[in-house]
Amino acid sequence: MSDYTRRVPKEYYEAVDNGGKLEEITYDSVVYCADKAPVKKRALVYLPAGYDDKTIDAYRVLYLMHGGGGNEEEFIYGQDRSLSLLHIIDHMIASGELKPLIIVMPSFYYSDSQSALHDIKEAGILTKHYHNELRNDLIPLIDKKYRTIADREHRAFGGFSMGSETTWEVMLNCLDLVKNFMPLSGDCWIVEEKGGATFPEKTSELMKKYLEDKGFADLSYNVFAFTGDEDIAFPALSAQIKCMLKDGWNNGPEKVLKFESWKEGTHCYQYIYEYIYNILAEVF
Repeated sequence: MSDYTRRVPKEYYEAVDNGGKLEEITYDSVVYCADKAPVKKRALVYLPAGYDDKTIDAYRVLYLMHGGGGNEEEFIYGQDRSLSLLHIIDHMIASGELKPLIIVMPSFYYSDSQSALHDIKEAGILTKHYHNELRNDLIPLIDKKYRTIADREHRAFGGFSMGSETTWEVMLNCLDLVKNFMPLSGDCWIVEEKGGATFPEKTSELMKKYLEDKGFADLSYNVFAFTGDEDIAFPALSAQIKCMLKDGWNNGPEKVLKFESWKEGTHCYQYIYEYIYNILAEVF
């Protein structure tokens, strides 16, 4: 680690008095990766303390995507449901480390995609196409239903593991809607599954070309890519980022690509929360 060495204080894992609240929303979408059949989707939304008082006109929005085999609740409680990200967020807001924000936790799965829970290739298809749902269905709903600052500067998208792969896809396809990204312990699969490890140079090159073809090449961004040095995703993500830095991804106004490797960090939410704790104070 370099500038990002803060550990989540132990008391931040405990509930605070009068913290934020969590609510469930459902919305209409379609199966973008196949026949465009209509589907009902679900997401969880965190609203910070004071939201109902309307003392703040509008809020920044952070979208967080779970990992493979997870669901909308996984990012809140971790894989074994022993943690709580929302307690950490409550403490950060209460202490002034973080401005109040809205957090949206959706899923790239849908009710008829159960086989993808156990098939990484099937799940990879869902992550590759999720950006369509975000653009067409979820962001418009969130901006309509809640008091959001509805511009790219005040939106962020992050994810863990296959949620990180989703994050890279969102960056490539929704850079006009989202400026801030947190790919955590997962590489981009634009070339192939785990292509950050097998073809890091080609991955970086194709990502740049993709942004150029979409007309996004000149847009600003903040990318905070974190993983642990004992994480199974470390070889792929670190190789990809190394090539991206070599290819000049940091060249240009307001283009920020940062990579951090957390000492002894493994592939679990305990460390993902540490990364988020460090990143959010800078992004928001």
